[in-house]
Amino acid sequence: MPLSKIIKAYDLIPGKRYMIDIQWNLTNDVRIPNSNYMIGTFASSNYIRGRTYSYDTGLKVLLSRARLETEFIIDGNKTKVSSVNKFYEVLSPPKDIIEKAHKIFTLPLPNDIKKYICKYIEFTQDLYYRPRPT
Repeated sequence: MPLSKIIKAYDLIPGKRYMIDIQWNLTNDVRIPNSNYMIGTFASSNYIRGRTYSYDTGLKVLLSRARLETEFIIDGNKTKVSSVNKFYEVLSPPKDIIEKAHKIFTLPLPNDIKKYICKYIEFTQDLYYRPRPT
């Protein structure tokens, strides 16, 4: 149920509301098969350095990868979320535009005429009808 284009974790703006499609745990090593959707306000992002272990021979072993954690305020609580998850901008048009569009779409006219009317009104986007799957 995307509301807009997917926004990268680096492009999130503090204080703005986003819908989060949570599919990964905090350490990015377990993918959750069912998506959990939450809406929260972006607070900050933290870079977590990767950990390595060095042997005397010079061999370095990667213990944990570097990652970026994003912090959201969800229902008044600060929650850390992995940056690998998908983020969508929450679009909320003003009430007067919703009321105007509702009046047009509830007119007792065929859909082709409503589509033609919407081409000449600046507050609505063009309507595109998809053919029914067969």
